[in-house]
Amino acid sequence: MKYLQSLTNLQAFQSFRKTSLAFTGSICTLGGLVADVLQPIAPFIDYLFYASFLAMIVVAILYFKGKRDLIGAFLLTGALAAVSGLFTLLQSGDEAEEIGVVASVVPPVAQLQETLGMIEEKIDSIKEDTEEIKAATNRIESQSEAMADSLSAIADRIENVSGDGIIASPASPEDHYHNARIHELEGDYSAARRAYIAYFKSDEPKLDPHLRFIAFLKTQEGTSGARETYNEIAYQNPSEAANFAKLLLLNTDTRIQKLTDYYESHSNFAPAAYHLSLEYSERRLGAQTLADKRRELRYLNAFVDADASGGLLRHLIDQELAAEWREDVNTRLNRLQTGPSAAALSNPVSLSWMAHNAGWNGNVQILEPHREIKWNIQGEGPPRSTGQSAYVDPQTGQPAPVTFFTLPRNQKDATVEIHYTDTSGQEHGPFAFEFKSKSESDDGNQRILAMTETSWLSFREYEGNLLVYFSHLLSYRGAIETIQYGIDTETPDQTLEFAPYDGPGIAPIDATLPLYQILPANTAYMTVQLTYKSGEQSRVVRIDR
Repeated sequence: MKYLQSLTNLQAFQSFRKTSLAFTGSICTLGGLVADVLQPIAPFIDYLFYASFLAMIVVAILYFKGKRDLIGAFLLTGALAAVSGLFTLLQSGDEAEEIGVVASVVPPVAQLQETLGMIEEKIDSIKEDTEEIKAATNRIESQSEAMADSLSAIADRIENVSGDGIIASPASPEDHYHNARIHELEGDYSAARRAYIAYFKSDEPKLDPHLRFIAFLKTQEGTSGARETYNEIAYQNPSEAANFAKLLLLNTDTRIQKLTDYYESHSNFAPAAYHLSLEYSERRLGAQTLADKRRELRYLNAFVDADASGGLLRHLIDQELAAEWREDVNTRLNRLQTGPSAAALSNPVSLSWMAHNAGWNGNVQILEPHREIKWNIQGEGPPRSTGQSAYVDPQTGQPAPVTFFTLPRNQKDATVEIHYTDTSGQEHGPFAFEFKSKSESDDGNQRILAMTETSWLSFREYEGNLLVYFSHLLSYRGAIETIQYGIDTETPDQTLEFAPYDGPGIAPIDATLPLYQILPANTAYMTVQLTYKSGEQSRVVRIDR
């Protein structure tokens, strides 16, 4: 009986070997290769060996207990344990243990493992992203709950708003201000006034409701009535905003002084700077002096600085008003900084000198209408007026001031100070200018020569001779280095020799100078070119006979 059973088992094994052993070996080998290639991710080959070995033992026990149909499973698990065990033994080296046997000897497989490693990193990244998404989802859920509560509150307020925009049961200062604006726009001034007063009873310190209410009162009651009404309301509902707003209802001179004082103690309060800039603007004054423009520019820049540091928005409810002020400030700043008076804002006075036989004329130019000019030598007494001319200035309706004064010929170098009074009666100055006789003389002589080119030479027929006179040039020779001239030639080719003069003013003329020359009778024209002591050279001037 045992013999027959052994024979049967042998026949079964041979039948299995013939039909399935090759297939089973291929499957086991492929499984081992795959587990070896996946070694960088995890020790799958070890897992496969232990699992197949234990499975083989279990199947063997069952087989020997009579489960004869498990012969194939026994052989399969045994083959898998053998293959995985072999790979486990071969992975004993450092490199093979890290990346597997196959990858250690076949580079393309190692590249495949790098790709698998990237896949693993991506999987880890996806896991991290998934966790972040979960956390974000939780936050969104929390925010959604808060938003739902907020939307519910908004819905309640919408239900509380009537068809014309009025909040039926105002519960906050903003609600009262909202209703005041709506009533005002609809022409219901009584209701608007009540809503404004309800706002003022709150502790809300914003300024623009006060400004709107003042404008509203002026329209209804005029400036005097608005002042009386608002002062009473401000007295009953005191606040810093009310203290400032009251200043805007004062008379002009008092208002400017009080606003200036307020600004000096609240320099970061942008509304104070803005309203002071309006006091000196063309919009408010009509005609501005340079002093007005300077003050307007000062407070416009102060507004910009205060706004940049947060001194505007925190005092307003209505962001539209803030945008309106900013646009107005930018427009006026651009006009003042780039307009025709931009240069005059920093330097409205200029002074030039003209030398003559008796001394010096100081010619004053002021870049705005003015009533009076005064001057003095620094340290030599108070300024004195240049006087009034017989000419009536159409810009002031008064006699125009004389625009020059004189200094003696022997005046030493000094500092001259200029003062002037503008059309509003405000005095400006002193504006200091250095007077240096020698340099002023040279500059003045050069300017005179440039203005009198046609007089540089003069022709005269005398006792049958044609003469050319150089006396005009020689009178201003203090500024001239060389005189070149030409007779009937476009290019001066001769040099006039003369004694130099280094003193100030007009040079003296005497018989030692080459005042004239005798020319050929048929001379048609002459050309002249000057080189000044400053190094500049004049153009070539042609003077016809």
